Amino acid sequence: MAKTFNWVFINNWFAIAKCDDSSFILADIRMDKETKINNYPVRAVYSNKLTLIADITNLCVKRGVYLKTITTPSELMRESHHFNELSQQALFQLDN
Repeated sequence: MAKTFNWVFINNWFAIAKCDDSSFILADIRMDKETKINNYPVRAVYSNKLTLIADITNLCVKRGVYLKTITTPSELMRESHHFNELSQQALFQLDN
């Protein structure tokens, strides 16, 4: 029997779920083009919250630079802070 997880979404790019008391799953959000069902391919499993937050922030900033929504150093700093807060809020939701 497959285990189901409660997912929390970050910027509609990534999802995190709590595996057990000490580990979290980081996944991409992908929609099947034919069935329109969301899939969550796992990127990594973390036991350290700080490492998870750092990776989410890094991945979101890289995506923002690639999509050209982040184009200046000041936007980079502002968006890094924003993604960091989103990650912390997501972990708080999963813990409560």
